[in-house]
Amino acid sequence: RCVTRPRASHVVTRTRRTMDACERAERGDYAWFTALDDDGLRRACAARDDDGRSALHRACAAGTRGREVVRALVTSAYGGAKLAACADEGEWTCLHTAASMGESETCGLLLAVHAEGANARTPGGQTPGHYAASKGHVDVLRKLASAGGDLGASDNVGSTLLHRAAAQGRVGVIDYLVDQPGVALEARDGRGQTPLLTACEAGQDEAAIRLAKHGANIDARDEDKNGINELASKLVSILRQIKNEM
Repeated sequence: RCVTRPRASHVVTRTRRTMDACERAERGDYAWFTALDDDGLRRACAARDDDGRSALHRACAAGTRGREVVRALVTSAYGGAKLAACADEGEWTCLHTAASMGESETCGLLLAVHAEGANARTPGGQTPGHYAASKGHVDVLRKLASAGGDLGASDNVGSTLLHRAAAQGRVGVIDYLVDQPGVALEARDGRGQTPLLTACEAGQDEAAIRLAKHGANIDARDEDKNGINELASKLVSILRQIKNEM
């Protein structure tokens, strides 16, 4: 029996169209997007790849190359807050992607249409700020703060942005965060560690010293009763000297 499948070509065409939009976004093909008619632009904004990432996600992941595509999509009739707020299968928003990459200008474009995204969370409770702090992107943190982002937010295991910066030795981020409203120098994560103890355990000596200079308690101990003596014995004399000089 001959069986016809009239919908197959339609599915293939639709899939090809979807992938075309996502791939062109990642390539930063601004001219292609601006040449689309109304229906084409609607389809491009609705496109998703196999990981649930939109064309906007892919443009954000392209860094500077994709910035003008980001601008075209978020300012289009089918973009705006709804598109900026969409998440991929891992529940990363476009802003999580841009913040992680340090794309401050792209973050500004996204926040201009969806400021609430500054506090969007992944399943692990991480905000875009958590990723910016881990990667050392102070300019992104400033953008997030100006849009109402909570720089004192903690994730599902109690790690704050300051904990993340301490763990990665991001001294510039530490210097910025300690002066911001809502950021607690002595915040405790799920293991009872302060950012100073996190830096000590991670072997981030410069970060630990900087936190001590900002007034962090060098006598703090975590839930296992570990302090600087147990986590970073080589730093004890330096940290105590800093404390005595304050």
